[in-house]
Amino acid sequence: NFTLAANAPAVTETGTWTLISGTVTITTATSNTSTVTGVSGSAVLRWTISDGGTCSSFDDVTLTNSPLPTTAAAGGDQAVCGSNATLAANTPTTGTGAWSIVSGAGGTITTINNPASPFTGTAGSSYVLRWTITSGNCSLSTDDVAIQLDDIPTTAAAGSWSFIQEMLSQKRTVVKPVLFVKRKMSS
Repeated sequence: NFTLAANAPAVTETGTWTLISGTVTITTATSNTSTVTGVSGSAVLRWTISDGGTCSSFDDVTLTNSPLPTTAAAGGDQAVCGSNATLAANTPTTGTGAWSIVSGAGGTITTINNPASPFTGTAGSSYVLRWTITSGNCSLSTDDVAIQLDDIPTTAAAGSWSFIQEMLSQKRTVVKPVLFVKRKMSS
């Protein structure tokens, strides 16, 4: 539903709404603040003020009834090693989606309208990103996702085979323990 907001005619004048294009129902065609229902897509209405004689003036207004946007879903929170993450929002069936950075410094969203855009930030930092879906002048739908970019740990090094090979190649003398048993002799 729309509520029109035209100027009021003077006491000696009359005002009338007329449909120029589209499909609508005008509740009270002679009221400058009439309601309009049944707008499908866009419609153009004309407000005409007449003095009852040969003089009149008019102005047109376009009403656009955009469908509600798809409900935004930014995807699950992520914790990744390094400075790169792949975002995972829903693709809107109605409206257009766009990413924005709510918190965190130094981040870059590669393609803001791509629900699966790559994101690059600073390792060791946390970010909150927002997926917003809009449709015309309708209210928007938003959802946030937390991205934790953890520092990459130091590369592990378990040692080399050369130490083990060196130990095997050296000649080692193995001393076996000897057990002495003292016996008592009988005569």
